[in-house]
Amino acid sequence: MHEADLKHIYDVSLFNIDDFDILLHKILKQTRSLLNAEAGTVYIKEGDYLTFNVFQNDALSYESIYNYYNMLQDIKLPITNDNTYLAVESFVSHKIIVIDDVYDNNQYDFVGVKEFDQRFSYATKSLITVPLIHPMENSVLGVIQLLNKKEDGNYVCFDDKDKTLLSMVSSFIAISISKAQTDVEKLEKLNNKLQEANHYLEQRIQLEMDENEKKNAIIFHQSKLISMGEMVGNIAHQWRQPLSTISTIASGLSINLEMNNLDEKDAVKQLRHVVDTTQHLSRTIDDFRNFYKVDKMESHFKIEKTIKKCLSILDASISTNHITVVLNCNEYLELFGLENEFMQAILNIISNAKDALVESVDRNKERFIFIDLNLEQDFIVLRIKDNANGIDEDIMLKIFEQNFTTKEESGGTGIGLFMTEQIVHKHMNASIAVYNSEYEYKDTTYTGAEFVLIFKP
Repeated sequence: MHEADLKHIYDVSLFNIDDFDILLHKILKQTRSLLNAEAGTVYIKEGDYLTFNVFQNDALSYESIYNYYNMLQDIKLPITNDNTYLAVESFVSHKIIVIDDVYDNNQYDFVGVKEFDQRFSYATKSLITVPLIHPMENSVLGVIQLLNKKEDGNYVCFDDKDKTLLSMVSSFIAISISKAQTDVEKLEKLNNKLQEANHYLEQRIQLEMDENEKKNAIIFHQSKLISMGEMVGNIAHQWRQPLSTISTIASGLSINLEMNNLDEKDAVKQLRHVVDTTQHLSRTIDDFRNFYKVDKMESHFKIEKTIKKCLSILDASISTNHITVVLNCNEYLELFGLENEFMQAILNIISNAKDALVESVDRNKERFIFIDLNLEQDFIVLRIKDNANGIDEDIMLKIFEQNFTTKEESGGTGIGLFMTEQIVHKHMNASIAVYNSEYEYKDTTYTGAEFVLIFKP
């Protein structure tokens, strides 16, 4: 088989897996590289079972690995004290177990191994299994199995040095997995709260059916639901890099430990980086939760701080589309009102500018969104403009009308800017207008739409 024909499962683009599985793939790949293992598998504890999560094998074709993955992805090994499964035995006993030859061992039921070898013309030889024990909580999160160690092109048995190395590495792996699982649980709880909030909002709409604000309440609810899908996508996209960073740091520390090159100051610095990264994930959750918070209490809020919250929520989408945001805000200006509704209005405008830039400006050219906040003649003036070449005059006259959209093909509803006008005009007692503006930035002339919001201080 030619090297070019080898495509491994950790090329995850064609597999139905999530960010947690991607983290497990990276952990498994790096752990295999430490011991020169040709293949490996990760099992994670779910309830009373060990579930098969990821599999890698450098000796097989992509097609073989894909078929094996689909064959075993639903496997669950029951966790009992009387079990012949090697992974379960390692999990229950908290011990690293080495098997020199799986075909010369009758103690364990190597589930799927011999069937796999026969089906894919593979030869499983030695095997090492390590439980993933959290060093602070003393809980076992799962098991990693590595197969077929190679040295100078020859298969050799795993030795005591390998066991020692894995015992150190497993603690860092367990910490990374535990943190990732905790973040997933937080997101699930957040989604549950979001569903409860939406249910509560629906009840409120029903109670207001006979009131004059019935129509606006329904539209407001629809706008929230439409933006929800986009926001979930932004959060998921923003989490990929932090989770990868945590995995990389853990692997680096484990390698330094094995090589006796661990510098205490550098280790502390790396661990602090892990803490900072997890705090970033928590802040992302907080921004998401606060945006959907059902809160009708008016309050004073700093406008610049609220705008930065909006940019934080949209950061992944803006960065992915190579858009530069130029922020020039008076940090002392504040408003009194419903901050969440103001956030939604600003998110709608920025999202609209982002879509216009993606559609009108080639990704190889510079894309800008300018946000200026100043006090002008005793009024607070917020200007948001882009360089997407402006809006057709015919369209500009209808841009704030309900159900008007230029994005029918992509599922646009026209609710966004209509709801923005309703929030600004009726709820903030302010005005909003849009113009085509020509301006200069860094000696270059640009043209784009400019939204102008004027508030009474």
